[in-house]
Amino acid sequence: MVRDDGRNPGGGYCIQILTIDDQAQQDIAQKSFYVENISRGGFRFIATINLEIDSRLKILLRFPDGRQQKVTGRICYSDPTIEGDAIAYGFSVISGFYSLLPDVAAR
Repeated sequence: MVRDDGRNPGGGYCIQILTIDDQAQQDIAQKSFYVENISRGGFRFIATINLEIDSRLKILLRFPDGRQQKVTGRICYSDPTIEGDAIAYGFSVISGFYSLLPDVAAR
């Protein structure tokens, strides 16, 4: 049986971290981080920075079609990557629900 959890490959999605635990992140806010996979409830992204589990982040999610949206969530897990210099993080959405599909009303 194949589980369909609604995850999509993250191709074309990226994020910018705006705040961590309500603290502005001027030094990393200009960097984009690659989204590895994404679903309605969250996503997995790759970063070369250290983030603590349960840290609250406000991020700017950039969609492949050029849309962008601010979303608040928390880091729910971290895994080292094969390369070793980056970490894969799980991000769980708390507020700012987003749709993976373009808004039909906007067409």
